Amino acid sequence: MRILVVQPTGDRMGHYGVYTVKLCQALGKLGHSLTLCTNKIYPDRYISEPLTFTVHEVDGGRLSFDRYERRRSELELYYWWGHFKTNFRVAREALRLCRIQRFDAVYMSDVEFLTAALVARRYRKFAPPIVSEVSAANFTFDTYSGSWAKKLYKVCQREIFRRSLGREIRAISILGEWHRERLKRQLRLPDDFTIAVIPDGGGDAGTPLGRSEARDKLGIVHTGTILLLFGMLRRDKGIEGLFEAAGRLAKGDWRLLIAGFPMDYTVGEIHELATKYRLQNRVILRLEYVSDEDVPLYYYASDAVVFPYASFYTGGSGPLMKGACTFGRPVIASDVSELGRLVRESGLGLLSKPEDPESLAESIREFLAMPEERRAAMAQRALALGRTNSWGAMAERFTQLFEELQRP
Repeated sequence: MRILVVQPTGDRMGHYGVYTVKLCQALGKLGHSLTLCTNKIYPDRYISEPLTFTVHEVDGGRLSFDRYERRRSELELYYWWGHFKTNFRVAREALRLCRIQRFDAVYMSDVEFLTAALVARRYRKFAPPIVSEVSAANFTFDTYSGSWAKKLYKVCQREIFRRSLGREIRAISILGEWHRERLKRQLRLPDDFTIAVIPDGGGDAGTPLGRSEARDKLGIVHTGTILLLFGMLRRDKGIEGLFEAAGRLAKGDWRLLIAGFPMDYTVGEIHELATKYRLQNRVILRLEYVSDEDVPLYYYASDAVVFPYASFYTGGSGPLMKGACTFGRPVIASDVSELGRLVRESGLGLLSKPEDPESLAESIREFLAMPEERRAAMAQRALALGRTNSWGAMAERFTQLFEELQRP
């Protein structure tokens, strides 16, 4: 098949680049002729083999999103202006390609929903069936976190996006079963509308490292248990609750390793939290964007991965699949969204009540007292789940979805 993938922010911090490149590479290996339309992307950061797909960077790659993202904490309006501008220009350019090339399907990944709906309507005469990724079930006042202005925008976005479903946008892909019924209610979807559950890819960690070797490479001298919080530091990730929970723990041979770019915080605010809960000697802070080649080191240096997410987190399983499951690490997590469902049903680790520091502290205490054999069993189950949801398996599921949309 001839497939067009649209990713408006391929150079954005987080999982956007690795998700896009590895999925496109896996689809290309299945024999599809695939074109990726994006703003800017660096495939060589994620794969070392020859590309199986073609990259089309809008405006010659001069639409980098990095300059907006790094200034978000100080100039939020500048960030959102860049967000909408980049989304619109990449989505428009992608569907313009459909006027001069024949494609069998279009997959929109991380395209802002109002933009996706408007651009799809503008170019519907030329576009093949479109699939839109929906990674969070947060289209209502109650489920979307933020100011009243943002909540009002989310409702307007929902109504415009909803009207395109079944017409210009023929299907949506979601990351887990947890999202299915919630999105059907929020978007008022009929029973015959196609909703494809396609979990995030994982299970491609390369050569594993021992804990001591990984810690040496990171300059960490601690020999006891290390609990890792990894990724962009956002409000919905429950960072303040994690500090409070850690402050309730008795003395022991453990450390909390926090690595990632402070998107919704300043570096000073994170240090203030450590001081507030008297954790200066317990917390190892790496408050910066972690390069892709260093990501495995943080997971291999750790004994468990912590996901203390807030109750309003409605995202998918991306941080779990690309982190704990890819590198085979036990999990301590809040019981929220698809994250909680997977941890519970697959036996990946321990769950706590969201936004309940004492519940989280109790889960950490249980893990610290846990025999090594039980930790190892959780790690093996995490690794197995990551391999089940490999990039190849993900590409197969997308192929089935695209083929289904070709039928009359």
